[in-house]
Amino acid sequence: MTLPRVTILIPVHNDEKYIRKAIDSAVGQKYNGLLQVFVVDDGSTDDSWKIVNDLFESVTKENTVADLQLKSGKYKDVQLTVVKRPLAGGPSAARNTGIKLTINHTDIYAMLDSDDEFYPNKVKKCVNLMSTNPQVIGAVYADYDTHDTNTGKTIREFKEPFSRRRLVEECIVHSGSVVNKTALEAVVEETGYYDELMRTCEDYDLWMRISEKFIIAHIPESLTFVRITNESSTATVDQEIWKQNWLRVMEKLHQRNHEIQ
Repeated sequence: MTLPRVTILIPVHNDEKYIRKAIDSAVGQKYNGLLQVFVVDDGSTDDSWKIVNDLFESVTKENTVADLQLKSGKYKDVQLTVVKRPLAGGPSAARNTGIKLTINHTDIYAMLDSDDEFYPNKVKKCVNLMSTNPQVIGAVYADYDTHDTNTGKTIREFKEPFSRRRLVEECIVHSGSVVNKTALEAVVEETGYYDELMRTCEDYDLWMRISEKFIIAHIPESLTFVRITNESSTATVDQEIWKQNWLRVMEKLHQRNHEIQ
């Protein structure tokens, strides 16, 4: 049986301190299927772009398309592609850029933030579960470890089993989840991929839309190392914006429910 093609998608904006660790964790996955790592630099002004460019051991393609600088090649025997957006558009715009450029040669996406790391079996375990019923399972999430870079404390975040009712109450699905391309294609015609108007809660909005058509499955095991830093959105984005985006998620849900009726 041919294993699904997996793209690990990493948006980065001014994260020179951790981006290489994220990429190393991506190329270090113990997955036997076709794997590529796709990094979208969202208008960084620090050395993030230089760091990812310096990783290439061989380069197969380098060009500029529609103001996007693109470079592709090999890093540790894994296909690595990096794209530079000239201006920062936010995490949704960066992820959407990556999805649109890879959708024709990807079956499953693994979403990784630039200051986090996947444990070596993350992709393999999530893909194995999704592959048991790929027409029904739209996304897979797992537990994770949070590491506070200020205190040095690491704690396990135990996520609960999926329930649509609970998802409507709060975002129980982690942003760094594995997503079925079929699920993305099912929602894009109606509502797009990630909502580019949202600086936060954009993942919550996507999980809500996917869960209207697919099951979201949970693995009760820690598969990601998540850093809490002074640059995290929790620390840098005003609470009023968090509130506004959460309300946008609820308003979009209400609108879809009204359209169904």
